[in-house]
Amino acid sequence: MSIFSNKKISLALDSGSAKGMAHIGVIEELENKGYKITAVAGTSMGAVVAAYYSLGKLDVLKNWLLSLNKKSTFFTLDFSLSGGFIGGKKLMQAFEEHLGNAEFKDTKIPLFITATNLDTGKEHIFYEGQIIHAIRASISVPGVMRPYLYEGNYFVDGAVTNPLPVDILHNKKIKNIVAVHLHEYIDEREAGAAPGLIETMMRSMGIVSRYLAKAKISEAMAVIEPDVSGVDMFHFYQADSVISRGRKAAALAIENGALDSISLKMLTFFKEKISNRIIYILKRKLGKGSLEE
Repeated sequence: MSIFSNKKISLALDSGSAKGMAHIGVIEELENKGYKITAVAGTSMGAVVAAYYSLGKLDVLKNWLLSLNKKSTFFTLDFSLSGGFIGGKKLMQAFEEHLGNAEFKDTKIPLFITATNLDTGKEHIFYEGQIIHAIRASISVPGVMRPYLYEGNYFVDGAVTNPLPVDILHNKKIKNIVAVHLHEYIDEREAGAAPGLIETMMRSMGIVSRYLAKAKISEAMAVIEPDVSGVDMFHFYQADSVISRGRKAAALAIENGALDSISLKMLTFFKEKISNRIIYILKRKLGKGSLEE
């Protein structure tokens, strides 16, 4: 790395249910390569990983996910007949056990979590208060998990309005944004068999997320795209494989120079500033009103 290298980055983490476990591997590989994460924004499962990471508890999340098998995954879900077939109480209990009453002000780096206000139809950005409420609001997949009532409003999955919250970091003037995009690879279905209810909802959400993310991704300085094709919504028992995919994608992005764009843009910026300053000094010394640049 040259003296102009910059290894300070911020992360925008995509939605994706079980696919979102890849974020853990991405973060591990980035840190292993010496990158320092200065802020993080996340949606849905991206919000979960972002929250645990910002509180210094990513290992807690990783170890919990690695402990799951098909049976224990099933028992983390409490079934409901109102607003979605999953109530979410057991997940909230797990978050409370891991994170307690931690608030946004307790994080080691700035944290932003997106959800969708079902009453107003607008995106909602959580950045204060208890973090577990923001997580629960952000993961409420429409039709799958019961909408979350918080401070008088019902919230559903942030992916409905903003699956990849690059713009949140950009609007907060946070620099060197790396987007971790999970919806570039969508498996094609075999023609013939009609999709079931869950498959229809999840594929539809994935397709919407892909196109919404494309509209946001241009504001990122670099993009990492783990191949998490074939990972279904509730495949949390595949944590080891999915985390590994995230790690490999980050390693490949670094190897291929995807994150070099950050250093190059920073270098260009400073070169322009230096040049402008030199020109200004020359104008002052020469006493001329104009000088060709």
